[in-house]
Amino acid sequence: MLCYWKQRQRGAVLLVSLVFLLLMSLAALAGVGSAASQERMVANLQQRNLSFQAAEAGIRWVEQQIRISALPLPTRRCELAEITVGSMAGWQPLPISEGSKLRSGDVQLWYRLERIGKSTIPVRVAVSSPSMLYRLSVLSLSGTSRTVLEATYAHTRL
Repeated sequence: MLCYWKQRQRGAVLLVSLVFLLLMSLAALAGVGSAASQERMVANLQQRNLSFQAAEAGIRWVEQQIRISALPLPTRRCELAEITVGSMAGWQPLPISEGSKLRSGDVQLWYRLERIGKSTIPVRVAVSSPSMLYRLSVLSLSGTSRTVLEATYAHTRL
């Protein structure tokens, strides 16, 4: 009778082993799916950060170009600066020579300037002389991420 009992138990061990193998495989698949999802989230976050940093660098570049009088400024209120052929609705691409320092990978940078009006005492300007206010906008395209940053610039000629 002892031999008969041992022969019946051999199949049960195989069945229990297969069930444990199936459970471990399902746990591994869930882990791989979770890791892949987290990797996609990190890639999207990195792309969004790259787009934001490029747009911020673009704003600083436009401000510097205004300070050294290298960009044409709009002369009338609510008028955009000159629109180049091939640009999108008043947006101008950053020049390749200067913009190449700001571009990284597949990031594209566009900017536009708009005259807002005059101000006699602009905020954060040491000298209280009349200033012209401009809206600076920079558009950064990085893959599917799009960032638009705007700043108000007080241009004062002393």
